[in-house]
Amino acid sequence: MAISRVKVWVANEVLTASDLNGEFNNVLNNALSLVSPLTGNLNFNNNQATNMRLEVQTATQAAAQSGRIYWQSTEGAIHLDTGSLIGRAPALTGIQQGRLVGLTNPSGVSGSTVYSQIILGDNLTLTGTTLAAAAASGNPIQSAVFN
Repeated sequence: MAISRVKVWVANEVLTASDLNGEFNNVLNNALSLVSPLTGNLNFNNNQATNMRLEVQTATQAAAQSGRIYWQSTEGAIHLDTGSLIGRAPALTGIQQGRLVGLTNPSGVSGSTVYSQIILGDNLTLTGTTLAAAAASGNPIQSAVFN
């Protein structure tokens, strides 16, 4: 709802203190109504928007609003709407150097919905983007830790 006038003035009307105070109090007490909801783009002029939080959704939203971003709390992932699909950026906590990340999609929605750390066994090493096997014996994967 936008802010509105308190009083409509007519020609030759006397301005009283209560009318003037009422107009100013309307602006001061309803400041959020001056900008919310926005009726156009908000230009930050390359400045930061600080102390903001993402919108929280418990279910994946339909892809339709290109550029929309929200936190999907059930999956623990940031969702990015391309307009035609929902991309996911998981909040992988506790990831350690030298581990692989596994992605699966048991829910059937677009994109991976379960992320895991795969701990390498003694016979495998991960350096940069190269996975190398030192020997052919033994189990190369020790365990998977699901987030």
